[in-house]
Amino acid sequence: MSQRLEIAHAYEKALFANRADEVGGYFTDDIVYWAAGEPPLGGEWHGREAVVRALTGREVGLGAADWGYEDVWRDWYEADERVVVEIRERSWLRTAPQDVMDQRTCVVIRFRGDRICELRDYTDSHIYQQFLRRHRAELPKFKAT
Repeated sequence: MSQRLEIAHAYEKALFANRADEVGGYFTDDIVYWAAGEPPLGGEWHGREAVVRALTGREVGLGAADWGYEDVWRDWYEADERVVVEIRERSWLRTAPQDVMDQRTCVVIRFRGDRICELRDYTDSHIYQQFLRRHRAELPKFKAT
């Protein structure tokens, strides 16, 4: 496994373990995180602090909630100064386990040296929009709107 793939895997492991300081340690100071879709589902964050907050605070997508989750598969690839991960995962609110989002995502992780300088998250925000229509009242991020 190449150094970039090792770093990308370590970053993801730290992210899933909610270790914010470690996550930030993999980033350049001027990192940019772009997620498909308009705010509040998608958007763009600039700088290490803003990106760590967006990722660990679940500012992107449907936000923090009592989620069930199943990782179906992940395929990792390396290209010029990039690592690409194709993801298929399923998630659901524990209060509505019969309504499962079957989500496919592609994340492009760009490097500068041995640090991540850009994340491009091509999640299908249309699936989020449909789910939001059905469960707005159950999602803390959207209760006030």
